[in-house]
Order: sequence, then C-alpha cells, then structure tokens
Amino acid sequence: MTTSAQAKKATIVIGPDGAADYLRRMDIAIPDVLLAIEAGEIAAGNKTSHHPVIAAGMSRWMDTVGVLRGQLARGSWVSSDPRNRPVSGHRDLPYGLSTVGATEPTGIADHPSGPRAARRKGIGTAEAVNSTIPLITVETLRRQEPVADTAAPPAGNWFLLYYRDNDEVRSEISLPRGFEDGQFTGWVVRVILPEWRPTGGAAARKPLDVGGQDVDFQVSEVAS
Repeated sequence: MTTSAQAKKATIVIGPDGAADYLRRMDIAIPDVLLAIEAGEIAAGNKTSHHPVIAAGMSRWMDTVGVLRGQLARGSWVSSDPRNRPVSGHRDLPYGLSTVGATEPTGIADHPSGPRAARRKGIGTAEAVNSTIPLITVETLRRQEPVADTAAPPAGNWFLLYYRDNDEVRSEISLPRGFEDGQFTGWVVRVILPEWRPTGGAAARKPLDVGGQDVDFQVSEVAS
C-alpha cells in the first residue's frame, strides 16, 4: 500500500518519446541539447594522456555548457554566472537550467533512485536548488504531489545531467527534489533524452572520461 508521504515523493519520469513535447513547454529544444552533448564529446575526445587528468572531463563540461547556453540564448534564455556557476534563466518562464556531470543511472528511466552528481557540489548548486525562484519556490514544489498531465512543467532550477558510458552519452533534464551534503536527494521530474552515440571515427576513439568525470568548484571569499 502506498502511503500519502510516499505518493508525494513519487518521481514523474518522462521517457524519450514524450521528452520533446514536455521540454517544448519549457522552451527547450532537444536538438540544441544534443548539439551541446556532441560538442562536449568532441572536446573530451581531443584530450590525451599528456593532458592533466581532469582535462577530458573539464573540457566536456565546458563545451557542453558553452554550446547549450549559446543555443538557448538565441531564444528567450539569458546566461548568468551566480557564484561563478554558469546558469541559463528564461526571461518569461519560471525556469533555470544548469549542467552537471552525473552518475551511471543518468538517462535510465526505470532506475529506482535516479542519478546523482558525479562529484559533490558546492554552495552555488545548493542555493540553486533551495533558493526562492519566480512565482513559486522549490520548497513549495516539494510540498506538491507531481501530476503528469497537460499542465506546465513545475517551476524551478532544472539540471541537464549527462553520463558518458562506453558507447553512448546518456542525458536527462531533471528537477531536483532537494539537496543535502553536496548531493541531490531525489527528483520531482526526470525527462529522459534520446541517447547520443558517436559515429564515424569518433566512435573508435573513447575519451578519457568514459565512466564519468565531473568538475567541482571551490568558492572562496576574498577580502575587499
């Protein structure tokens, strides 16, 4: 028997077949996201064992972020960098979007817990998940029972999560339920994107960050 508390913690999972229509209501086009995923793959694949060990993962993240924000900025999204954390915010809709390298469950719709950040995140991510946002707060979202109908996706700070497996990059755009001790604690909505697979010569060249590698930031206060 499902209790009231359990029902409120149920995660809405939108599969790849419904992802385009769902994200369209957030003014996000899947081709823009996959273009960013591809850019990250190319950047990571250009790094060799002579580069610093974090080079492939950092390059993937940087180019994924840069291309995604650039594509979104062609529309009604605005780039900003609170606490040096790159974010896109919509001018008219109550949505924010950030990019995070995540763990193996990323993009697996029936995984019982869903993904986590590949590395524990800092105060900037905590503030994004827990802060007040236009029209509705994340705290309010947590008290709501998700409803999978034709209503608009819940307002909040969403995340593009990606994971580079052996032969593919899996990704999703998801709304966290909470954040504690540097990690996401669950998901209100998970929108599973079509997997991205390298083709041609890129398919034979595996980047050094296969299996997951993320970028972490330490934010320090500087005396003025």
